[in-house]
Order: sequence, then structure tokens, then C-alpha cells
Amino acid sequence: MALQNLNTERNKSLLAVICCITVVGAGLGLSIPLQATILERQGIPGWLIGLNGMMPALATIISTPFIPRLLRRIPTSSVLLLCIAVAAFCMPLFYLFQNIWIWFPIRFFYGLALTGLFVISEFWVSQLANDNNRGRIIALYGTILSAGFAIGPLALLILGTTTALPFVSVAIIILLAGIPILTAGSLAPKVEESPSGSVLSFLTLAPAATLAALVFGMVETNIFQFLPIFTLRSGLGEQIAAIVLTTFAAGNMLLQFPIGMLADRMDRRIVLFWCAAFGMTAAAMLPYVSHDIWIFLPVLFFFGGTVTGLYTVGLTMLGDRFKGADLAAANSAFIMLYSVGALFSPPIAGFAIDRWNPAGLSYFLTAICGIYLVVVVIRSWQSRGK
Repeated sequence: MALQNLNTERNKSLLAVICCITVVGAGLGLSIPLQATILERQGIPGWLIGLNGMMPALATIISTPFIPRLLRRIPTSSVLLLCIAVAAFCMPLFYLFQNIWIWFPIRFFYGLALTGLFVISEFWVSQLANDNNRGRIIALYGTILSAGFAIGPLALLILGTTTALPFVSVAIIILLAGIPILTAGSLAPKVEESPSGSVLSFLTLAPAATLAALVFGMVETNIFQFLPIFTLRSGLGEQIAAIVLTTFAAGNMLLQFPIGMLADRMDRRIVLFWCAAFGMTAAAMLPYVSHDIWIFLPVLFFFGGTVTGLYTVGLTMLGDRFKGADLAAANSAFIMLYSVGALFSPPIAGFAIDRWNPAGLSYFLTAICGIYLVVVVIRSWQSRGK
């Protein structure tokens, strides 16, 4: 009976986490292209649209250091429900006030709410897992997040971009995610002690694991922003430019569970090494295979999967090493570094693709993965020496 109750509680908790991360993925996946489309229709300059789009990442960078402290003072489930309420409230505001200057504060608060859902759901899912299944559980989490991102743009095809329907639909979905959290609220992990260090201190305590998020943020953001440009400048058509992003996203989604299984059966540092090595190799191959679509697409598929594997395995390693308040702080550092990579790397990648047209994107991504690979090798060598 006790075992049955434990399994029931675990399933309730897992459902709550899945709903949280689905909301984050679908919310971002739908709102980003929807808002960009509306602003473009209004004739807003591209640089200003990009500046407006930075608000969620800026909110993440600013807020994540305070989340562990907040969780010590307010129950985890209450913070989640507050984040859901704020995110749902923001969506109709985007429709009611279609002015880019008003959207700056709305997107900032929307980003704060999604950050809370993101950090706490990762903390919760890490607490649910054990050393034997952590890789698979977190891989499932990552797959669902990727699926949420994929659902968003597809939903726009059905809902359109000219009415209140997409905004209201997302708000309703966000609110529905609160139901399993209400059901499983008492099972949410509690943070009763202070972390042993600041959020940024976990960068030095676990550099290989935390920097995985930085690398993934840099690669994913610049792939989605510049891969279509790389494809067009390589002489391929607009239809191919759309297909390449879908292929990258498919690898992102479909390879997480196999990588998670490997992380449960092998030394996780070895899996991290091979993800970085394959990512670097795939990035370096892009200029040489882009002329042949039948080679280009498989390379992008495995590139998407192995680079996203950095995020999955890095998060798994944090769960191995830290517990309680330290895990909440480490997860906060993880999400913050992802946002730092997403926020500050596009100008560098954009300069590279203009300077070495179009192979500069490949050079930038190869360098990022290569530097990270060196970090993984050094950390593995240091760990064996202890």
C-alpha cells in the first residue's frame, strides 16, 4: 500500500512538472513568432523588434539569482501558481495594447513568470529522479519542452495572427496547467535551508554541467536565427530554409531519450564529451555538406540532438551532485547561463556570418562547441586525479 501511494504521488508530481514545462514551451513557441509577426505588420524596424524580444531573456538573467531565496519564504506550489496567473494575465494584454513600447514591460513580466515555471519545474523534476533513472526522466522533460516549442508555431497556422484567439487560447492553456499543480501542491519540493553559495558560485563548483546550458543557449538561438540565412546564402531555396529548421528541431526532440538512456548506463561525463564532440564535428561540416540536401539534413538532425543532449546531460549531472537548496540554486544558474548565451551571442554570430559569408555561422558554432569540449576534457581529467 505504501509503495502504491508513493507511485501515485510520483505520478501526480510528474504530471504537474509536465504541465509546467509544456506551458513554458508552448508559451514561448507561440508568443515569439506571433509577436514578431504583429510588430512586422505594424512596420516596426527589425532592430527594435529584436530589442523587444530580448525582454524575456533579460527577465531571466535578473530574476534567477533570487528564486532560491523566494522558495525559502513562499511554498513552491504557491510560487508556481503565481507564475501561472501572471503569465496568463499577460497574454490578453498583448492583444489589448498592441504598442511596442507597452509590450516592453509586459514581455518583461511575462518573462519573469515563465522563468519561475522553468526553474522550479527543473528543480522539481530533478528531485523526482534518482541516480538510476535521472537521465531518462530529464530527457523526457527535455523532449516535452521541445514538443511545446514545436506546438506553438503550428498552432498559429490554425489560430491565425489577426484576432484575439491565439492570445486567449494560450492564456487558457496556461491556466489549465494550474489544475495538476493544485492537486500535487503538497508534493512540491520544499526549500527550507539556504544554499551553500550564491547562484553564480555554482559556475565554479560544476563548470562542465552549468556551461552546458550556456553553450546550448548560444547554439540553439543562433541556429534558429541564422540557419535560414546560411541556407539561403548557400544557394538553397526558401522551402529548404524552412525544412532545415524543422530537421534541427526534430533531432532536438527525438534524440533526447536515447541520450538520456545512455547517461543512465554510462559515465555521464563520457556522454557529455561525445555530445560536445559530435556537436563540434557537425557544426564544422555545415559549409561542406550544405550543397547536398541528403547529407545536409541528417547532419542537422544529429547536430540538433547532440547539442540538446548537452542540456539534458548537464542538468542530469547537477541532479547527481546537488540536493535541496543547492539544487535550486544550481538550476537557477543553469537557466541564467542559457539566457546569457541566448541574449548576448547573436551579434557575434551575425558579425561572423557577414565576415565569412556564409560559413561564419559554422565557424562560430564550431568554436563554441570546441571550447566547451576542452572544458569537459579538463574537468574529467581533474575529477580522475582526485
